[in-house]
Order: sequence, then structure tokens, then C-alpha cells
Amino acid sequence: MRTDTSATSVPPVANENATARRARAFQVGVTLCIINTIIGAGQPVITRWGAVHLDPLLFCTGAVVFASISSIPFLHFSGELRLIVDPRYRARLFMMSMAGTVMTSLTLTYGLTRIGAVAGVLLLQTEPVYSLVLSTVFVGERPSARQMLATATILVGIGSVFAGGGSFSPLWAAAIIFTTPLFWQTSHVIGLKLMPPLTPISVTGGRFFYAAIVLTAMLLIFRRDSLVQLADLTSLGVIGVTGFFIYFLSALTWFGAINRLSLAWTTALVVPGIPILSILFAVIFLGERATSREVIGILISVSGVLALVLGADPHRKQPAAEAAEAIHEPLI
Repeated sequence: MRTDTSATSVPPVANENATARRARAFQVGVTLCIINTIIGAGQPVITRWGAVHLDPLLFCTGAVVFASISSIPFLHFSGELRLIVDPRYRARLFMMSMAGTVMTSLTLTYGLTRIGAVAGVLLLQTEPVYSLVLSTVFVGERPSARQMLATATILVGIGSVFAGGGSFSPLWAAAIIFTTPLFWQTSHVIGLKLMPPLTPISVTGGRFFYAAIVLTAMLLIFRRDSLVQLADLTSLGVIGVTGFFIYFLSALTWFGAINRLSLAWTTALVVPGIPILSILFAVIFLGERATSREVIGILISVSGVLALVLGADPHRKQPAAEAAEAIHEPLI
């Protein structure tokens, strides 16, 4: 007796379409990673400049306000402006905003008031470690033995510089920079859970909208006298560039990437390129010089990050992704 399997079999065309969508998602995700890497390399440098030349809280607040304003046209064009205050999502968007923007802006900016950009770059190499831990606990991605060894290698690279002393002084400043990637990755996990139904642009807009409100309130309460610094056009220009490129465009490309790729793999792909470019930018724009110990530590950490790339599946594990994509195509 012949069994009819036509009702349960998947048509070849459907398989081809699914494969094509998967390949396109990978290509777009990698492109967004490259853009994010270039932007991310400039973050420690431009933040170091702002932290030294401006009031740190004013710099944080101004950049976040610019980022929030930058997201409005995109949200309006895509018809998603109302989603950032939607009762279904606003609590999670607020939590993501507090962790991923308010806390990271404060820890990184205040840390870089005392720590050089090159040393700051090395401390930020902990991001893949936090990513691996959080994606394992909350997203269900299981680390391999290679990933565990790579994570240990990253920590050895940072520890080798710490043992030499000097670069990470004062310790409190190094400590808060060291924890910055933890807040980044916490917000990434929250944002990942929101996509879908939200798109990268609505997650990005919500992240900066609530942070702008909180940081503006803090500025007016604690550092209102620093507002006079906005009269300087150079300072205002740096804040604007930071807000649009380092905050808004960086977040948009990041969420666009992790909406298509594995969180741990995306982090591991982005982070290796940042130290080399950051050191180059720090030398050109800040006049800093990396010590031999810092260079060796960064190379050790980067080798561990590269091992994470080779040890992880690049594709995002999202069971409902294909169904959601058909009705809710991301803006970017």
C-alpha cells in the first residue's frame, strides 16, 4: 500500500527560497558587522576626547539626545514611532535602554577620563566573554570546548597587561570600563528577544528614547552649569557626530546584524577588528602610543576572539524567523 506524503513533504521551491533567504540574511549580517566594526573602532577614541575636554555627563547626555533625534525620521518613515511607547514593549525597551545606553555611556565615559584609549580598547575585549555567557544562559546557545578555551585566552591577554601595572591605573576607572561590555551584552540579549516582532530600527529608537529622558534629567539635576559648554561649536560638533555615528548608527547596524546572525558569533566577528583600528585612531587623533605589553595583550585577546569565530555557528537560532520575516521585513 502506497503512503501519500504530499501533504507533509516540503516543495523544492520552498526549500530553495528558505536557503536563499538564509544566505541573504548572512550576507547582509556580515556587511552590517563590517560597518559596525569601523564605527566601534572610533568609539574609545572619540569618547576619550569627550571625557577629557567636556563635562562627562554633558557629553553622555548630548550624544544620546542626538542619537534619539536621529532615530525619529527612520521610525516615522517605517511607521514604527508608536511602537517605542507601546505598552507591550516599553518596559523591556526601558530596561534595555538603562543597561545598554545609560550605564554603558556613564561607565565608558567616566572610565576614559582617567584611562587612555588604547588601554580602554583592551579592557573592552571582554565583550565576547560576556556575550558567550549571556547567550548561553538566556538565548540557549551552548559553548563548545574551543569557545571555552578561546574565552580563557581573551582573559589571559587582558591579565598579562594588568600584571604589568600602569596601563590600568587607577583601578576604579579600569574596573568600570571592564564592566561596560556586560551592560552592552545584557541590552543585546533583551533586544534580541524583541526581534521579532520589533525591527532593529524600533529597538534602536526605543533604546535611545528612554535613555535621553533619564540622562537629561540627571544633567539638569547634577550638572546644569555644564550646559554653557554647548556654546562651543567644536564641542557641539563632536557631540553630534558621536550621537549619530557612534551611538545611533552603531546600534542600528548592531541590532540589524544580531537579527540575522548568532549573538556570540556576531560579537566575535566584530570585536577583533576594533583594537587595531582603535589603536591607529588613538595614535592619529589623540597622540597616544601603545606599549609593547599592551600590543601583546591585545594580540593574545584577539587570537582568542578569532577562535570564537571559528568555534561558533554564525546563523541565528530563531525557530519562527522565516514566518516572521514574511510579514515583518526589517528596515535594515
